[in-house]
Amino acid sequence: MMKLSMMIIKFILQIINLFFYYSMKSILNNDISLLKEKECYILFYFTAKWCGPCQKIKPLIQKLSEGVDSSKLEIYIIDIDENDKLAEEFKIRSVPTFYLYHKKELKGQTGGADIQKVKELLQLMD
Repeated sequence: MMKLSMMIIKFILQIINLFFYYSMKSILNNDISLLKEKECYILFYFTAKWCGPCQKIKPLIQKLSEGVDSSKLEIYIIDIDENDKLAEEFKIRSVPTFYLYHKKELKGQTGGADIQKVKELLQLMD
C-alpha cells in the first residue's frame, strides 16, 4: 500500500511539473490575436499529428522549451489540421516548419526535423 501511495505521489508531482515548467503552448481556432502585442520573441512550430518527422522533433522542442526564459521567448505549437486558416496564411507547404518573430517582424524560418537548424534559428534573437 505504501509503495502504491508513493507511486501516485510521484505521478502527481510529474503532472504538476508539466503544468509549471512546460512552456510550449498550443494555438487553437486559428487565433493568434493575443500574440500581436507580445514584446518577446515568438517561435511558431507548425506540425501535424500524422507527420513522422514532426513527432520525432517534438520531444526535442519540448525539452528546448523547458529551459527557455518566457520573458524572452515563447514557443507555440500549431497543428495545421486544427488551424488550417493559419497554415494557409503562413503558406505552410511542409511540416515541421518553424517561424521566429519579434514584435510582428519575421526574423527567420526553417523546416525539417533537425534540432540544430531550430537552434540556429534561435541564435537570430538579439
